[in-house]
Amino acid sequence: MTIREVAEMAGVSPASVSNYFHRPRKLSEATRGRIRQAVDVLGFMPNNAARTLRTGVNPIVGYIAFELAGATTPEIAAAIEKRISDRGMYLLMANDTGSAERERNYLQLFAKQQVSGVIIAPVGDVEPDLAQMRAQGIASVLSARRAESPEQASVSIDHVTGGRLAMEHLLDRGRRRIGFVASSLDLRQVADRLNGALAAVGAVPGASLEVIPVPERSVAAGIACADEIARRPPGRRPDALFCVNDLLAIGVIQAFVAGQSVRVPGDIAVIGYDDIEFAQSTIVPLSTVRTPHARLGTALADLLFEEIARVGAGTAVDDAAQRRRRIEFSPELVVRESTGRC
Repeated sequence: MTIREVAEMAGVSPASVSNYFHRPRKLSEATRGRIRQAVDVLGFMPNNAARTLRTGVNPIVGYIAFELAGATTPEIAAAIEKRISDRGMYLLMANDTGSAERERNYLQLFAKQQVSGVIIAPVGDVEPDLAQMRAQGIASVLSARRAESPEQASVSIDHVTGGRLAMEHLLDRGRRRIGFVASSLDLRQVADRLNGALAAVGAVPGASLEVIPVPERSVAAGIACADEIARRPPGRRPDALFCVNDLLAIGVIQAFVAGQSVRVPGDIAVIGYDDIEFAQSTIVPLSTVRTPHARLGTALADLLFEEIARVGAGTAVDDAAQRRRRIEFSPELVVRESTGRC
Protein backbone atom coordinates (compact mmCIF):
# COMPACT_ATOMS: atom_id res chain seq x y z
CA MET A 1 0.00 0.00 0.00
CA THR A 2 1.40 3.41 -1.00
CA ILE A 3 0.57 7.07 -0.47
CA ARG A 4 -0.34 7.31 -4.16
CA GLU A 5 -3.12 4.74 -3.76
CA VAL A 6 -4.50 6.63 -0.77
CA ALA A 7 -4.31 9.91 -2.73
CA GLU A 8 -6.13 8.38 -5.72
CA MET A 9 -8.99 7.07 -3.58
CA ALA A 10 -9.31 10.38 -1.67
CA GLY A 11 -9.06 12.48 -4.82
CA VAL A 12 -6.11 14.49 -3.55
CA SER A 13 -2.40 14.78 -4.28
CA PRO A 14 0.23 12.52 -2.63
CA ALA A 15 1.60 15.68 -0.97
CA SER A 16 -1.77 16.20 0.75
CA VAL A 17 -1.65 12.64 2.11
CA SER A 18 1.85 13.31 3.43
CA ASN A 19 0.59 16.52 5.07
CA TYR A 20 -2.29 14.56 6.64
CA PHE A 21 0.23 12.51 8.63
CA HIS A 22 2.94 15.11 9.21
CA ARG A 23 1.38 18.62 8.90
CA PRO A 24 -2.40 18.15 9.26
CA ARG A 25 -3.04 21.83 10.05
CA LYS A 26 -2.17 22.67 6.43
CA LEU A 27 -5.32 20.84 5.26
CA SER A 28 -8.97 21.77 5.50
CA GLU A 29 -11.28 19.64 7.63
CA ALA A 30 -13.03 18.37 4.47
CA THR A 31 -9.73 17.24 2.93
CA ARG A 32 -8.66 15.56 6.16
CA GLY A 33 -12.00 13.77 6.24
CA ARG A 34 -11.59 12.35 2.71
CA ILE A 35 -8.05 11.21 3.42
CA ARG A 36 -9.07 9.71 6.77
CA GLN A 37 -11.79 7.68 5.05
CA ALA A 38 -9.37 6.42 2.39
CA VAL A 39 -6.78 5.50 5.03
CA ASP A 40 -9.41 3.54 6.99
CA VAL A 41 -10.71 1.72 3.91
CA LEU A 42 -7.26 0.78 2.63
CA GLY A 43 -5.74 0.11 6.04
CA PHE A 44 -2.74 2.30 5.17
CA MET A 45 0.02 2.85 7.76
CA PRO A 46 2.86 5.37 7.16
CA ASN A 47 6.35 3.87 7.14
CA ASN A 48 8.32 5.96 9.60
CA ALA A 49 11.42 3.83 9.07
CA ALA A 50 11.39 4.80 5.39
CA ARG A 51 10.90 8.43 6.31
CA THR A 52 13.87 8.30 8.67
CA LEU A 53 16.07 6.87 5.92
CA ARG A 54 14.88 9.56 3.49
CA THR A 55 15.17 12.61 5.80
CA GLY A 56 17.77 11.39 8.28
CA VAL A 57 15.47 12.36 11.18
CA ASN A 58 13.31 10.02 13.24
CA PRO A 59 9.89 11.74 13.58
CA ILE A 60 9.51 10.56 17.20
CA VAL A 61 10.37 12.73 20.23
CA GLY A 62 10.23 11.29 23.76
CA TYR A 63 8.91 13.16 26.81
CA ILE A 64 9.40 11.80 30.34
CA ALA A 65 7.47 13.49 33.16
CA PHE A 66 7.61 12.61 36.86
CA GLU A 67 3.98 13.69 37.36
CA LEU A 68 2.10 12.95 34.14
CA ALA A 69 -1.22 13.49 35.93
CA GLY A 70 0.04 16.50 37.89
CA ALA A 71 -1.77 19.81 37.76
CA THR A 72 0.84 21.56 35.59
CA THR A 73 2.08 18.72 33.36
CA PRO A 74 -0.91 18.66 30.94
CA GLU A 75 -0.44 22.34 30.02
CA ILE A 76 3.32 21.88 29.56
CA ALA A 77 2.79 18.71 27.52
CA ALA A 78 0.12 20.34 25.33
CA ALA A 79 2.50 23.19 24.45
CA ILE A 80 5.29 20.71 23.64
CA GLU A 81 2.96 18.54 21.54
CA LYS A 82 1.71 21.50 19.50
CA ARG A 83 5.23 22.55 18.58
CA ILE A 84 6.22 18.94 17.80
CA SER A 85 3.10 18.41 15.67
CA ASP A 86 3.73 21.64 13.76
CA ARG A 87 7.06 20.12 12.68
CA GLY A 88 5.30 16.99 11.40
CA MET A 89 6.71 14.93 14.26
CA TYR A 90 5.16 12.86 17.05
CA LEU A 91 5.42 13.04 20.84
CA LEU A 92 5.73 9.82 22.83
CA MET A 93 4.99 10.51 26.52
CA ALA A 94 6.08 8.46 29.53
CA ASN A 95 5.50 8.72 33.27
CA ASP A 96 8.31 7.68 35.60
CA THR A 97 5.99 7.89 38.68
CA GLY A 98 8.80 9.47 40.69
CA SER A 99 11.08 6.45 40.23
CA ALA A 100 14.69 7.02 39.17
CA GLU A 101 14.90 3.39 38.03
CA ARG A 102 11.80 3.71 35.86
CA GLU A 103 13.24 6.96 34.48
CA ARG A 104 16.43 5.18 33.38
CA ASN A 105 14.38 2.36 31.83
CA TYR A 106 12.48 4.83 29.68
CA LEU A 107 15.71 6.55 28.62
CA GLN A 108 17.09 3.16 27.58
CA LEU A 109 13.90 2.43 25.65
CA PHE A 110 14.07 5.76 23.79
CA ALA A 111 17.74 5.14 23.04
CA LYS A 112 16.92 1.73 21.52
CA GLN A 113 14.20 3.36 19.41
CA GLN A 114 16.71 6.00 18.23
CA VAL A 115 14.25 8.84 18.79
CA SER A 116 15.35 12.26 17.53
CA GLY A 117 15.33 13.81 20.96
CA VAL A 118 14.19 13.58 24.56
CA ILE A 119 12.62 16.13 26.90
CA ILE A 120 12.78 15.04 30.53
CA ALA A 121 11.68 16.50 33.87
CA PRO A 122 14.14 14.42 35.89
CA VAL A 123 13.85 12.71 39.23
CA GLY A 124 17.46 11.58 39.51
CA ASP A 125 20.79 12.55 38.00
CA VAL A 126 20.21 11.76 34.33
CA GLU A 127 22.87 13.97 32.76
CA PRO A 128 25.42 11.12 32.36
CA ASP A 129 22.73 9.03 30.61
CA LEU A 130 21.82 11.94 28.35
CA ALA A 131 25.50 12.45 27.49
CA GLN A 132 25.68 8.83 26.31
CA MET A 133 22.55 9.36 24.21
CA ARG A 134 24.08 12.48 22.61
CA ALA A 135 27.06 10.34 21.59
CA GLN A 136 24.51 8.15 19.78
CA GLY A 137 23.03 11.18 18.00
CA ILE A 138 20.01 11.72 20.32
CA ALA A 139 19.47 15.30 21.50
CA SER A 140 17.95 16.20 24.88
CA VAL A 141 16.65 19.07 27.00
CA LEU A 142 16.08 19.08 30.76
CA SER A 143 12.70 20.44 31.84
CA ALA A 144 12.18 22.57 34.99
CA ARG A 145 15.73 21.92 36.20
CA ARG A 146 18.87 23.87 35.32
CA ALA A 147 21.55 21.67 33.77
CA GLU A 148 24.89 21.27 35.52
CA SER A 149 26.96 20.09 32.56
CA PRO A 150 27.90 22.76 29.98
CA GLU A 151 27.01 20.23 27.28
CA GLN A 152 23.41 19.80 28.49
CA ALA A 153 20.59 22.10 27.36
CA SER A 154 17.85 23.01 29.84
CA VAL A 155 14.76 25.13 30.33
CA SER A 156 14.17 25.79 34.02
CA ILE A 157 12.32 27.96 36.51
CA ASP A 158 14.11 29.87 39.26
CA HIS A 159 12.44 28.00 42.14
CA VAL A 160 14.83 29.47 44.72
CA THR A 161 13.44 32.90 43.89
CA GLY A 162 9.92 31.46 43.88
CA GLY A 163 10.34 30.08 47.39
CA ARG A 164 11.81 33.35 48.58
CA LEU A 165 8.91 35.37 47.08
CA ALA A 166 6.31 33.21 48.83
CA MET A 167 8.07 33.38 52.20
CA GLU A 168 8.80 37.10 52.05
CA HIS A 169 5.12 37.72 51.33
CA LEU A 170 4.08 35.77 54.45
CA LEU A 171 6.69 37.54 56.56
CA ASP A 172 5.52 40.93 55.24
CA ARG A 173 2.04 39.97 56.46
CA GLY A 174 3.48 39.66 59.96
CA ARG A 175 3.55 35.85 60.05
CA ARG A 176 6.40 34.36 62.07
CA ARG A 177 5.61 30.65 62.69
CA ILE A 178 5.51 29.29 59.17
CA GLY A 179 5.06 25.72 57.99
CA PHE A 180 6.53 24.44 54.72
CA VAL A 181 4.25 21.63 53.46
CA ALA A 182 5.98 19.35 50.95
CA SER A 183 6.79 15.85 49.78
CA SER A 184 9.85 14.60 47.91
CA LEU A 185 12.38 17.02 49.38
CA ASP A 186 15.05 15.15 47.42
CA LEU A 187 13.58 16.57 44.19
CA ARG A 188 15.70 19.57 43.25
CA GLN A 189 12.66 21.62 42.25
CA VAL A 190 11.18 21.17 45.74
CA ALA A 191 14.52 21.59 47.52
CA ASP A 192 15.11 24.88 45.68
CA ARG A 193 11.77 26.26 46.93
CA LEU A 194 12.71 25.27 50.48
CA ASN A 195 16.14 26.90 50.16
CA GLY A 196 14.55 30.13 48.97
CA ALA A 197 12.11 30.03 51.88
CA LEU A 198 14.88 29.37 54.40
CA ALA A 199 16.89 32.33 53.12
CA ALA A 200 13.91 34.65 53.64
CA VAL A 201 13.17 33.31 57.14
CA GLY A 202 16.81 33.62 58.15
CA ALA A 203 16.74 37.34 57.41
CA VAL A 204 13.88 38.07 59.86
CA PRO A 205 14.59 37.85 63.63
CA GLY A 206 12.04 35.77 65.51
CA ALA A 207 10.77 33.95 62.41
CA SER A 208 10.83 30.15 62.24
CA LEU A 209 10.16 27.53 59.59
CA GLU A 210 8.74 24.06 60.30
CA VAL A 211 8.99 21.47 57.52
CA ILE A 212 5.72 19.50 57.49
CA PRO A 213 6.16 16.36 55.36
CA VAL A 214 3.27 14.85 53.40
CA PRO A 215 3.27 11.61 51.37
CA GLU A 216 2.29 13.26 48.07
CA ARG A 217 1.50 16.65 46.53
CA SER A 218 -2.28 16.21 46.25
CA VAL A 219 -5.54 17.72 47.52
CA ALA A 220 -6.08 14.65 49.74
CA ALA A 221 -2.64 15.09 51.31
CA GLY A 222 -3.42 18.75 51.96
CA ILE A 223 -6.67 17.83 53.70
CA ALA A 224 -4.89 15.30 55.92
CA CYS A 225 -2.19 17.88 56.75
CA ALA A 226 -4.78 20.50 57.73
CA ASP A 227 -6.64 18.01 59.92
CA GLU A 228 -3.41 17.24 61.79
CA ILE A 229 -2.64 20.93 62.31
CA ALA A 230 -6.21 21.66 63.51
CA ARG A 231 -5.84 19.00 66.21
CA ARG A 232 -2.84 20.82 67.69
CA PRO A 233 -3.34 23.28 70.56
CA PRO A 234 -3.68 26.81 69.08
CA GLY A 235 -0.34 27.88 70.53
CA ARG A 236 1.47 25.09 68.68
CA ARG A 237 -0.04 25.76 65.28
CA PRO A 238 1.82 27.69 62.59
CA ASP A 239 0.32 31.05 61.69
CA ALA A 240 1.05 30.52 57.98
CA LEU A 241 1.59 27.64 55.56
CA PHE A 242 3.67 27.65 52.39
CA CYS A 243 2.46 24.64 50.39
CA VAL A 244 4.87 23.44 47.75
CA ASN A 245 2.10 23.28 45.13
CA ASP A 246 -1.44 24.57 44.69
CA LEU A 247 -3.11 21.16 45.06
CA LEU A 248 -1.79 20.84 48.62
CA ALA A 249 -2.87 24.39 49.41
CA ILE A 250 -6.37 23.84 48.02
CA GLY A 251 -6.76 20.74 50.21
CA VAL A 252 -5.55 22.66 53.27
CA ILE A 253 -8.04 25.49 52.71
CA GLN A 254 -10.93 23.06 52.09
CA ALA A 255 -10.24 21.23 55.36
CA PHE A 256 -9.84 24.39 57.43
CA VAL A 257 -13.05 25.94 56.08
CA ALA A 258 -15.04 22.70 56.46
CA GLY A 259 -13.79 22.14 60.02
CA GLN A 260 -14.55 25.76 61.00
CA SER A 261 -11.93 25.67 63.77
CA VAL A 262 -9.25 27.52 61.78
CA ARG A 263 -9.91 30.74 59.85
CA VAL A 264 -8.06 31.47 56.58
CA PRO A 265 -6.30 33.87 56.60
CA GLY A 266 -7.29 35.11 60.07
CA ASP A 267 -5.68 32.26 62.02
CA ILE A 268 -3.47 30.70 59.35
CA ALA A 269 -2.49 32.32 56.04
CA VAL A 270 -1.98 29.88 53.14
CA ILE A 271 0.07 30.30 49.96
CA GLY A 272 0.57 27.76 47.17
CA TYR A 273 2.83 27.40 44.15
CA ASP A 274 2.18 27.15 40.35
CA ASP A 275 -1.04 29.22 39.97
CA ILE A 276 -3.09 26.42 38.40
CA GLU A 277 -6.51 27.08 36.89
CA PHE A 278 -8.42 26.40 40.12
CA ALA A 279 -6.27 28.55 42.42
CA GLN A 280 -8.44 31.65 42.10
CA SER A 281 -11.77 29.79 42.39
CA THR A 282 -11.26 27.98 45.71
CA ILE A 283 -13.51 28.73 48.72
CA VAL A 284 -10.87 31.27 49.76
CA PRO A 285 -9.03 32.40 46.59
CA LEU A 286 -5.44 31.18 46.83
CA SER A 287 -2.34 33.34 46.91
CA THR A 288 0.38 31.57 44.98
CA VAL A 289 3.58 31.81 42.95
CA ARG A 290 2.86 31.75 39.22
CA THR A 291 5.08 29.73 36.89
CA PRO A 292 4.76 29.98 33.07
CA HIS A 293 3.64 26.45 32.12
CA ALA A 294 2.76 26.99 28.45
CA ARG A 295 5.81 29.18 27.80
CA LEU A 296 7.97 26.52 29.42
CA GLY A 297 6.59 23.82 27.11
CA THR A 298 7.05 25.95 23.99
CA ALA A 299 10.62 26.85 24.95
CA LEU A 300 11.42 23.17 25.62
CA ALA A 301 10.27 22.09 22.17
CA ASP A 302 11.99 24.98 20.36
CA LEU A 303 15.26 24.38 22.16
CA LEU A 304 15.06 20.66 21.42
CA PHE A 305 14.74 21.39 17.69
CA GLU A 306 17.93 23.46 17.91
CA GLU A 307 19.66 20.63 19.78
CA ILE A 308 18.53 18.04 17.21
CA ALA A 309 20.10 20.17 14.46
CA ARG A 310 23.27 20.79 16.49
CA VAL A 311 23.78 17.16 17.48
CA GLY A 312 23.03 16.01 13.93
CA ALA A 313 25.62 18.41 12.52
CA GLY A 314 28.16 17.62 15.24
CA THR A 315 28.49 21.33 16.08
CA ALA A 316 30.46 22.16 19.23
CA VAL A 317 28.98 24.38 21.95
CA ASP A 318 30.65 27.81 22.11
CA ASP A 319 30.10 30.45 24.81
CA ALA A 320 27.32 32.23 22.91
CA ALA A 321 25.49 28.99 22.23
CA GLN A 322 25.91 27.99 25.88
CA ARG A 323 23.96 31.04 27.01
CA ARG A 324 21.15 30.32 24.57
CA ARG A 325 20.93 26.71 25.79
CA ARG A 326 20.32 27.70 29.43
CA ILE A 327 16.84 29.25 29.52
CA GLU A 328 15.44 30.15 32.94
CA PHE A 329 12.05 31.71 33.66
CA SER A 330 11.34 33.88 36.69
CA PRO A 331 8.25 33.12 38.83
CA GLU A 332 5.76 35.80 39.89
CA LEU A 333 3.91 36.39 43.16
CA VAL A 334 0.09 36.42 42.91
CA VAL A 335 -1.72 37.77 45.99
CA ARG A 336 -5.29 36.73 46.74
CA GLU A 337 -7.51 36.37 49.83
CA SER A 338 -5.83 33.33 51.40
CA THR A 339 -3.02 35.53 52.73
CA GLY A 340 -5.07 38.72 53.07
CA ARG A 341 -5.36 41.44 50.46
CA CYS A 342 -3.25 44.57 50.82
